[in-house]
Amino acid sequence: METIPAKDIHYEQNPQNPGCYVATAVYHSYDCPQVWTLRRFRDGVLAEHWYGRAFVRLYYAVSPTLVRWFGESAWFQRLWRGPLDRLVAQLQARGVEDTPYQDKIW
Repeated sequence: METIPAKDIHYEQNPQNPGCYVATAVYHSYDCPQVWTLRRFRDGVLAEHWYGRAFVRLYYAVSPTLVRWFGESAWFQRLWRGPLDRLVAQLQARGVEDTPYQDKIW
């Protein structure tokens, strides 16, 4: 089984390519308060633990294809909107900010 080394993930979001990730597809923007909150959570919480980094790796391997195939469909938007809204609300209640954010590049 592959070991996930500390902070080995290298990813960059291209704002000119709006159809890459689930939250960007659902909220129709890479630069909106909900996505800023989720990006902070990814970089500040998930990236600090091996299992969080493993999740991020899996997400970045799978989500671009899902969004490319289904991202503009109404059922995909409905499927993800509620869970993402609830997650964002929980994160914001715990103090994760929703202000403009620059991604960390590892």
